[in-house]
Amino acid sequence: MNTEGYNRIMKTIPVYLIICIALLWGAPPARADEATKSAKAEELIQLTQTDQMMKMMEPMMKGMMAQANKDIPAEQRAKVGEMQEKLLSMITVRINKAKPALAKVYTDTYTEEELDAILTFYKSPAGKSLIQKMPEVMQRSMPVMMQMMSDLQPEIMKMVEGIKSK
Repeated sequence: MNTEGYNRIMKTIPVYLIICIALLWGAPPARADEATKSAKAEELIQLTQTDQMMKMMEPMMKGMMAQANKDIPAEQRAKVGEMQEKLLSMITVRINKAKPALAKVYTDTYTEEELDAILTFYKSPAGKSLIQKMPEVMQRSMPVMMQMMSDLQPEIMKMVEGIKSK
C-alpha cells in the first residue's frame, strides 16, 4: 500500500474511534455489589441501545469511508474497503464483548439509588427522546468532528512522519 493509501486510512480511523467512544459514553456508568444492581446496569445498557446505535451509525460510517476512499486508486480501493469492513466488524464484536465489563463499570461507579434515578430518566419521555434522537445528534455532530480532525490532520501527519523517520 502506498503512502497516500496509508495516510487516507490514518485519517478515517480516528473518526471511527470517536464514534465508538461517543456511543459508549452515551450510556452512563453504574456501581454493583448485588444481582439487582447488576440487572439494573444491564437494563441501562439495553435502554441506551448501544448496539442499536452502532447499527444505525454503520451506514453513516460506510458513507464517510466511501467519501474518504474516492481519491484512492481503484486497485487499492478494494483492499482499503475490505480493511474498513473488517474494522467495522471488529468494532461491533468488541462492543458486544464489552457489555459485561461495561455493566461492571456502571455498577462500580453508581449506587443502586443513582441507577434507579438514571433508569427513571431513560424511561421518561425526555430520556426516550434523548435516546431516539441521539443518532441524529451524532450525524449532525459528525461534520464538526470531521472538521476538527481535518484541522488536526497536518499535525497528525507530522507525528506519523516523525515516527516513520525514527
